[in-house]
Amino acid sequence: MSLVFNLFIKCLFMNKFLVFLFFVGTNIFGQTGKVFVSGCNWLQVALVDIQTKQIEWSYELQKGEDCENVSLTKNGNLLIAYGRGAKLINPDHEVIWDYAVEGKSELFSATQLSDGGFLLAYSGSPAKIVELDKKGRPRKTISFDTEVTNLHAQLRQVIKSKKGTYLIPVMGKGEVVELDKRGKEILRFKVEGNPFSVLEMKNGNLLVSCGDAHSMIEVERHTGKQIRKTGQNDISEIKLNFVAQIVELENNNKLICNWNGHAKGKEAEQPTLIEIDKNNQLVWFLDEVNGIGKVSCVFPVQDEKSVSRFMNKDE
Repeated sequence: MSLVFNLFIKCLFMNKFLVFLFFVGTNIFGQTGKVFVSGCNWLQVALVDIQTKQIEWSYELQKGEDCENVSLTKNGNLLIAYGRGAKLINPDHEVIWDYAVEGKSELFSATQLSDGGFLLAYSGSPAKIVELDKKGRPRKTISFDTEVTNLHAQLRQVIKSKKGTYLIPVMGKGEVVELDKRGKEILRFKVEGNPFSVLEMKNGNLLVSCGDAHSMIEVERHTGKQIRKTGQNDISEIKLNFVAQIVELENNNKLICNWNGHAKGKEAEQPTLIEIDKNNQLVWFLDEVNGIGKVSCVFPVQDEKSVSRFMNKDE
């Protein structure tokens, strides 16, 4: 036994760099190392392994559909906002429910609420926030005027805050608006660019992605005062293009969807999904390889069991 142990220790010291890389490589995100991704101009929702950068499961969208919000629900199904509506599907691609919008309205925002229901938001005249129950049936609707006539420039990702209010990035006005439970405005502040998403950070502040301003800003929660900005050239090794969804990870790192759809030339070859640490150092990135398209939304998987039903499925 002692001989085997000594050989093991010797190998560890001889290959300490490889051992270090192994542990780093298997603990990116501090999670399972899989993400659901999709994006504008990519007719697919995919489960990607971050080490191999291979698609392990996918759901095909129809022509004219754009997925700008995807999430794995508590019961292991997939929630997708696809432009024309939102739907809940299972790993076998079967539709559990489908909430479609009419006319020229566009629905890009769909998340699951803490009580198991769902929150949808879509552009229109007026725009609407809709809460669904666990079975996908409407239970609450709030109408509001974005003051933006171009429907495509109204909304992307809307969230319900921890205190039950609604946080709305209004793209065409460069503003974030907060509505109370009844739809009354309680906060409005300006940001640069065309904001895509807003995130409640663990420190209590808000993090706003600013789209074509090539930046994200951290703002004080109750005033909207800018505290910190991360711009196009502030991240090591890459440049920010259209900054879409941002996710704060368990280790406080950030996942940033770096959508390349508006970029030209070499700028369009930037990584489409990146992870950075608190010092804006690049930790990991995903390129448009192996059939992976332009990413504007992401959902990091929390544990292997939660996606076990998606594995080994025929596409």
